[in-house]
Amino acid sequence: MIQRVNWEDLRHLIEQHTGPVCHAQPVSEGRNSEVAVIVRTDSGTTFVKGLREDHPRAWTQERERLVNPYVRPIAPELLWSHQGDGWSLLGFEYIAGRSIDYAPGSADLLKLTEAMQRLQRIDLPPIELKRAEQRWAAYTDRPELFAGDALLHTEWTPSNVLVTDDSAWIIDWAWPTRGAAWIDPACWVIWLIASGHPPAEAETWAARMPSWSSAPYQAVTEFACAQTAMWRGIASDNGEPWTRDMAEAAHRWTEHRT
Repeated sequence: MIQRVNWEDLRHLIEQHTGPVCHAQPVSEGRNSEVAVIVRTDSGTTFVKGLREDHPRAWTQERERLVNPYVRPIAPELLWSHQGDGWSLLGFEYIAGRSIDYAPGSADLLKLTEAMQRLQRIDLPPIELKRAEQRWAAYTDRPELFAGDALLHTEWTPSNVLVTDDSAWIIDWAWPTRGAAWIDPACWVIWLIASGHPPAEAETWAARMPSWSSAPYQAVTEFACAQTAMWRGIASDNGEPWTRDMAEAAHRWTEHRT
């Protein structure tokens, strides 16, 4: 998890784009930014996130900037960006929502289903993207099974989905990926299992995506095995309880499929 910095240290950079800030609310959720804050001015409210220009993951800021115009139907609009003075900052339209609830019986699941279905209808944007067969090559002998031409989000952490009264918004596009369309619902399955769904029930939610019905069984099973290996490594290095929960969920899913 990336260490947060005090947004006040960047006030002068943010106000170049927003005008004087009259109120600010730091955001604790999320794992990909050094600064994350909701700022209010006389002209409106903006969510600002950023990384130092020399941070090893600073490239994710640029990737998120480039992908935003193509995911606007399901993601907040990027209002401005700032590159310089040692920082890469992005200012987004503010969505007054809450993190999604993945628990069994949650009404939020239908909202995300609709948003994910819309995502799966978005054409692959003409920008550089990570490739699924490269991202998970370290965890499988058959990474070619994950290749495809769909735009993927892949990071279905509850804080990456904001729920409002009538919809779900998919945020934090730090890792947009090119790959098989069934990978997003497959990544979601693991979060559902970690949230209390039996593996078979979690797969029924994934099956609401058209891409799932045409997914090769062997490819999805190989992906489940790769996710198990990945999350075990993360849990070993990280040690936080939620990472151990994800490793156990991925393992349960793999056992279910094999």
